[in-house]
Amino acid sequence: MQYLLRNKIGLAILSLCISSAALAQRDEVFRPNHDNNPYFFGISVGLSNYYTSYRFDNRFMSSSASSQNPLSAINISPINTTFFNLGLIGTKKISNNVYVRVNPNILISGNKSFKFNVKATKDSSQTFSTASTVIQLPIGLKFQSDRYNGFRFNEFMRHYLIVGGKFDFDLASGGPGKISPRGAFTSIDYQSSLKGTDFGAEIGVGLSFYLRYATISPEVKFSYGFRDLKKVSNSIPLLSNLDNVSANFVYFTIHIEN
Repeated sequence: MQYLLRNKIGLAILSLCISSAALAQRDEVFRPNHDNNPYFFGISVGLSNYYTSYRFDNRFMSSSASSQNPLSAINISPINTTFFNLGLIGTKKISNNVYVRVNPNILISGNKSFKFNVKATKDSSQTFSTASTVIQLPIGLKFQSDRYNGFRFNEFMRHYLIVGGKFDFDLASGGPGKISPRGAFTSIDYQSSLKGTDFGAEIGVGLSFYLRYATISPEVKFSYGFRDLKKVSNSIPLLSNLDNVSANFVYFTIHIEN
């Protein structure tokens, strides 16, 4: 159902672009004075793929190889999950090709998860997951080209590079992490599994299409968290085997600006 909804949204945006362009004359330049404005505002919608990176603690190999505990983890791997992101966007002009952009947004309907196996049921995987709703505050420098012709329209588009940093706050970080085993074990809840705040770096590329009434910019961006999200006081044996647990995202976003 969500897949069909995403397809409908994408087709609607594409139809808007095509219909706006089709009604224009080929030699018309849309909003020729737009670039003289000192700032722009808009909204953004998209999808975010979340994945976790980490390295194993030195104790992991020795404990998983020699421990007699049947609940010892013998394999751990992250699970990629998808968030929906909604946000606002504000852009301030510095020069004709350099801008400062702020894009506060919220990521919903996702979680942070690991898949693992234990000795007692080594052929059956189990899942550790933590619900997540993330507020992000990214700020970056946007370096964009001059306008150029595209799709047989004059001065119709620009490409750009965005580089910057971000601050994350997970509203659900105080909630429990849940282990959902497959087999004889029952589900177990662990309180406050991961830290709720993070910061990191971002880099992305995009294309801006200048239509009659708005600028639409599809963008792909990569985000890398710098903070170790594992809590020092964590009581979960699974996470105690990991070091430098960090949150990373890949975003596909459509920005719509005035």
